[in-house]
Amino acid sequence: MNVARPKEAAWDNAKLYRVDFFDMRLPVSGTRLVWAVVGYKWVRICTPVQNKKFRMRRGEWDKMSTQLVEVE
Repeated sequence: MNVARPKEAAWDNAKLYRVDFFDMRLPVSGTRLVWAVVGYKWVRICTPVQNKKFRMRRGEWDKMSTQLVEVE
């Protein structure tokens, strides 16, 4: 499984999460593994396989079903 972290320096602090995306406004849907940088107001998200990058509000992120995944 290719879950490589994005190479840009902005993603150095990203953590791998398993997230259930069920909002039609977002560019991805379903249960996915994503890299996320959780900030004070925004969460920056990158999908490892498609390399889609987007952001969402922290309040929406907190309402979603998320699970932190340990990476070796």
